[in-house]
Order: sequence, then C-alpha cells, then structure tokens
Amino acid sequence: MDYYAPRRRALRAVRQLLYPRECPFCGRVLGDVRDCPDCAEQLETLRRKPGIRLDPAQHYISNLAGAAAPYRYNGCVRRGILNAKYQGKPWRAVEMGNRLVQLAFGGELTVQYGELLPQPVPWAAIGYDLIVPVPASGKRRGYNVPERMAQPLAHALGLPLLPKALCRVRAGRHQAGLSLDERLANAAGAFRAQEPELVEGKRVLLVDDVITTGATAAACAQALLDAGAHSVFAVAMAVTENEMDAPSRASGR
Repeated sequence: MDYYAPRRRALRAVRQLLYPRECPFCGRVLGDVRDCPDCAEQLETLRRKPGIRLDPAQHYISNLAGAAAPYRYNGCVRRGILNAKYQGKPWRAVEMGNRLVQLAFGGELTVQYGELLPQPVPWAAIGYDLIVPVPASGKRRGYNVPERMAQPLAHALGLPLLPKALCRVRAGRHQAGLSLDERLANAAGAFRAQEPELVEGKRVLLVDDVITTGATAAACAQALLDAGAHSVFAVAMAVTENEMDAPSRASGR
C-alpha cells in the first residue's frame, strides 16, 4: 500500500496524538513545528554548498550518470542516520527523505496533522522514470532505510517506487573500515535486478542513505545497467568526502 494513502495517513495521525513527531536528528519533540531549532545551525554547517553533486575526484561514480547528496556525513546527520538504521526508528528515515525532497529537488514541506509532508514537484522528475532503493544489507532490521527515505521522493516526484527491483545475491562484508579497493571488490557482483523488464530502458533514480566511496552505488548501477536500464543517477542523504588517488579514480559506500 502507498505510504501516503489516506488510510495510512489517518492511522499515523492517531499515533501522533500519543507519540508526537520528533526531530530525526536529535529526538526533540516537534509536533507541528516543521524544523528543529536545536539542529538548525548544525544542519546549516553540514550542508554541501553551493552544489550537492559529487565530485568524481572524491568518489568512485563509475556506471552512474551522476550522484548527489545535500549533507556531509557528520554530526547530527550521522547520528540521525545511525539511529534510523540501528535503533529501530524507521520514521527517522522517512523524515530525512523529506529533507531530500526539499534540498535535492526543491520541494516544499508542510506539516499536516503532526506529519511532515512533501508537496508535489513533478517538474523535478523529468530526468527519471522510476525510483529504486539500495537493498538492505540484511533482514534483521525488518525495514530498509533507503526504501523509507525513497517514499517521500516517490510521492513528491510522482514516480513509481520499486523496492524489490534490486536484490543482494551475496551479503559480503560490512563496508565500514575497508579501503576503496576492498570496497570495490566487496560490492562487485553483489546485486542483481530481480525483474529486468521493469527497469529496461528506464532512467533510474537510485536512493541510498550514505555514500562513502561510491562502491555500493556503482555496483547497484552496474546491475541495473546489465538489466537494460538506460541510466542511473544516485542520490543520498549524506556523503563522506574523501580525496582519492588517481589509480583508484580510474579503476566506491
């Protein structure tokens, strides 16, 4: 069922009476307040300006038409993403997906019945045909953070969200702490398009929570391109900015 279907929104509105909306970054109760005053200054310092596209000199974005992220992976942004991943708080991922709508696609955000809602920005979807989230690394969490982040994007852009378009064919090691070459080797061949006919000829918007080197996004893009996708552009909530050496750039998250 659509995350923004009237029935689901009504159920969430009832829940808000008992558990008012909180800031996804610090946990402060916000209710009908759109932006957290406690995090505003730090979020502004973590913004990537003036542009949010990734520099190929800092990230491995082979196979991708491009990639973008509005924040650096630090401070309250990092805490928010880690809480969404490991503290059983999927609603934080949805809230951060709303920020992606605002900062990556110029969408407006409003609060209705205690819920942050993205307003339609159909013009921003001109370059894409569908949205695909990066698959979860495991099933223990019970939900996929990139998929939850993608839900506001799909609603605002008016694009179909295909959460099962990609799957992991092998788990691999956790990417944290690995070198670029190790990340590339770890991610290579780790993903497969489950229904190639759904992505064939399509311009895909790939959604992830964090891009570190770009290895995961590049591996997902390769799987989609192998299935016949026309192009893949990646967007994430945050990025780790690293200077990469020339051999690594020519040779990845």
